[in-house]
Amino acid sequence: MEKFELSPSDYPIGKRVRKELSLLGLLVLILFFFVGLNVVYFTSVFFMYILLLLLKRNRIIIKLKFDNENKELILYYYYLIFLKGEEHIPYPKLISKLSMKRFGFGAATETLEIFKGKILSGEIRKDGKWKWPKEQIRLISEKLSEIDKNNSY
Repeated sequence: MEKFELSPSDYPIGKRVRKELSLLGLLVLILFFFVGLNVVYFTSVFFMYILLLLLKRNRIIIKLKFDNENKELILYYYYLIFLKGEEHIPYPKLISKLSMKRFGFGAATETLEIFKGKILSGEIRKDGKWKWPKEQIRLISEKLSEIDKNNSY
C-alpha cells in the first residue's frame, strides 16, 4: 500500500475556517450594507452557504492511499471544514487528468483532478488554497497514469 499525505501544518483548523468562511463573511457584509439587520436574510444566507459547502466538489484532500490488494484508491478529505470523510474508488472506475484550472478570478492553477467514473471526487492543486508539494503531485500523477495503463488492457 502506497500513501501520500499532505503535511498537517498545511491544513490546521484555523486555516480551514479562515479559507472556507471568508466568502461567508463577505456575503454577510454585502447583505448588511443593502438590507440592514434582517434575521431572515442572514439565516437564509447561512443555510444556503452550508448547502454550498456540502455540494461543492473541491474537497480538501489530505491523504491518498493506493491499495493494490483491493485494487482501489482511498481518498481522505475534509468537508464542511470539521468533518473528515473518505472515498474508495476502484481502479477500473478511476479516471484522472492533470490540467490547468481556474478558481474564481485568480490565475489558472495546475490541478490533478480525480474522478470516480464521471463524478469529480477531488482535486489536488500545485498552487493556491490547498496546495500540495510539486514532487508529490508528480509521483501521484505517475502512479495514476500507471494504473490507467493497466486498466486499458
